[in-house]
Amino acid sequence: METYRTETNDFQNPSPKNEFNLPAPNSNAILTLGILSIVTCCCCNGIIGIILSIIAIILATKSKREFKRNSDIYNEKTLGKVNAGRTCAIIGLTVGILMFVIAIIVVHFALDDVSSIATSVNGWDGLGY
Repeated sequence: METYRTETNDFQNPSPKNEFNLPAPNSNAILTLGILSIVTCCCCNGIIGIILSIIAIILATKSKREFKRNSDIYNEKTLGKVNAGRTCAIIGLTVGILMFVIAIIVVHFALDDVSSIATSVNGWDGLGY
């Protein structure tokens, strides 16, 4: 029986990166919150979308910082989820703030119209109140 001995030189053949690295921290949560911030930005005058997007942006910032600190243990492919979730969160935050401003303007004009109607019919008594 013949035995073959092979020697490897680590300088000539470096070991490849581990394919079973951990996913980027909170990558799935960031992507989910980013998508939900876009979906819910029209609910409750944009407040829910704003809250979810702020949480997603904070988590994405922490995740990127942790990824840079320990890049050898995390899988680079999952960093794309973090970036996509952060992008969705920024879009959700922008649309949520826009919806909130629109809601404030609508309420302001609605109250202005009600007060002008009340003054034009001799006050609130003229309306039957």
